[in-house]
Amino acid sequence: MRVSVFGMGKMGSALADALLGGGHLVTVWNRSAEKCHAAERGGARVAASVVEAVEACDVAVVCLADDAAVAATIVRDEVAVSLAGKTVLQLSQSTPAQSDQFSEWALTHGIGYLDGSIMGLPSDIRAGNCMIVYSGAALLFEKTADVLHSLGTKPRLVGTVPSLASVFDKAFFSAYYSHLAGLFHGAAMCRAAGAPLDIYFELMIGGWHWQGPDAAFADMITSSDYTAEEATLDVHAYAFEQVPPLCDALGVGTDLPDAIVSAMRLAIARGHGDDEIAALVEVFQHAQG
Repeated sequence: MRVSVFGMGKMGSALADALLGGGHLVTVWNRSAEKCHAAERGGARVAASVVEAVEACDVAVVCLADDAAVAATIVRDEVAVSLAGKTVLQLSQSTPAQSDQFSEWALTHGIGYLDGSIMGLPSDIRAGNCMIVYSGAALLFEKTADVLHSLGTKPRLVGTVPSLASVFDKAFFSAYYSHLAGLFHGAAMCRAAGAPLDIYFELMIGGWHWQGPDAAFADMITSSDYTAEEATLDVHAYAFEQVPPLCDALGVGTDLPDAIVSAMRLAIARGHGDDEIAALVEVFQHAQG
């Protein structure tokens, strides 16, 4: 299939490489043309303008710096004329509201539109094992399947509302960065106490099997049944409330554990003390309730 990639940053370059590896006819465009040289050496054609790149493709893969770059580069009348009847695959960072705006513009101009969230790194794209979730018309998802599979082995349509991929994107960020923050905060505690970091990381990364508890909590949240079978939130809170004082004693920041303690106390105050810790989702969803 003829595919043009707009944006040759680290992720855009990886997308172009994956498409070339998938046997597609690839055209690339970037505001700074020198960033296109690596893709050109790999077999891509370099377009001198956005319109030229649009005219050379059936699917336009957009991976620009932000929504403002998308609006300035793609969401333009002269570009819409050449895009009519084609498909835009929007993989740039955007909010759900911005995704809705791009989708409405595309619909107005007879352009197919799929929004996507890349849940991985450029190296994952090049390795062919990146998960990317999409939202938009199921027919477009099926129509562009060859392109989507070239970009990642696990393309998933999460809904027909265009902004849903962006919602999944931000939810992924919340889970991923919260996990990293916890890992790093624990490392800071160990380092401040003189505890061996190699053993800490061994325990955290290889010694504790996270998927089992995560799956159990996921079932609880999906069913809204927080019956405690292992430990109540009261028990979890009693254990975790020992973390901030130790951090104080070690000279380690307490902002992260303080926030967790606050959420636990609020959930208990709302009657979830005898429930499992998964009941915290109710506090996060209804923070002002």
